[in-house]
Amino acid sequence: MLNNKMVKTLLTFIGYFLYSMLATTIINAFHISNEILVYFICDMVFLVGIVFAYKDNLKEDFINLKTKIKNDKFYLLKTILLWVVIIIAFNFIMGALTDLVFKTPELDANTNAVIALKNQSLFYTIFKSMIFATFAEELLFRESVHDVVSNKWFFIIISAVIYTAMNFVFSETGAEISILNILVYFLPALIFSFAYTKNDNNILVLMLIKLAYNIIPLILMVTGV
Repeated sequence: MLNNKMVKTLLTFIGYFLYSMLATTIINAFHISNEILVYFICDMVFLVGIVFAYKDNLKEDFINLKTKIKNDKFYLLKTILLWVVIIIAFNFIMGALTDLVFKTPELDANTNAVIALKNQSLFYTIFKSMIFATFAEELLFRESVHDVVSNKWFFIIISAVIYTAMNFVFSETGAEISILNILVYFLPALIFSFAYTKNDNNILVLMLIKLAYNIIPLILMVTGV
């Protein structure tokens, strides 16, 4: 029998599928030229919905985070810097290995996602990479999955698999599914899921880590580096 947490997780993922398809359906049905506006509105509806659905989790994590900061005022800064450095170092090593093995240098998934939006809208790019990816996606791929998968290592693997699969469904349609393409999404997802578990499953801490990390490709994109 399904418990309440499992039902909420299933409904959250169903909502993710439906809202994504709804945006495309509206654009095609009404021949809307301003696609970005439609996607933005649909993104906002899903974002507000998932934040509301997990408001109790967010409130509990906020209380726990306040306690940690009270005990160590530099806790948050040290944690964010540590994990951003770890993720950057990991991506550097992964890039070097893929270049060596596949003879093709490959960017991490977050950087690829930001670059893909570069020619659409700066506002939407900032919203999608800094707000939606930070709050909605972390609640979806980490918090909701952890609600139904309590085993640490099983959760890390499952959440990374789901994240990778979802990116191919929505972002990589028509693209060649190769080992390299899979690793670009799967390996960084493992690191983020591991960071989540290492920080007491506090989704707010992970959100801030991802927010700080995502600033890097955004700055590179805006400055044209």
